[in-house]
Amino acid sequence: MFNFFCRRRNRCSSRNLIYNLITYEVAREMIENQENILIDVRTKREYDIMHIKNAINIPIEKIRMCENEYKTKKGILVYCSSGIRTKEAIRILNNLGYMNIYIWEYGSLSNFPYKDMLKI
Repeated sequence: MFNFFCRRRNRCSSRNLIYNLITYEVAREMIENQENILIDVRTKREYDIMHIKNAINIPIEKIRMCENEYKTKKGILVYCSSGIRTKEAIRILNNLGYMNIYIWEYGSLSNFPYKDMLKI
């Protein structure tokens, strides 16, 4: 598994990626308040099997279509299964001008601790 996260600051810039690393608790609050957008970049099939409540599904292949769609939101939380597609989504969103991106460790559903927030 790769590590593309900064551990010393909240605002990270690693391998030309700009994002905010947040705790699981902060992620939960951001998801629950719904002022932010939660994007699941996995396939529709993966999303249909299980996803975090309030998440919208935008597969990584379609993330480029978000050029201006979510710029009015306070923040964008992105996740996938393991973090690999999260990293790619961050790169694409940064290139589209999004700098208000938030992820918990690895931006991974597999390590998201709040099972009560999952829709199965």
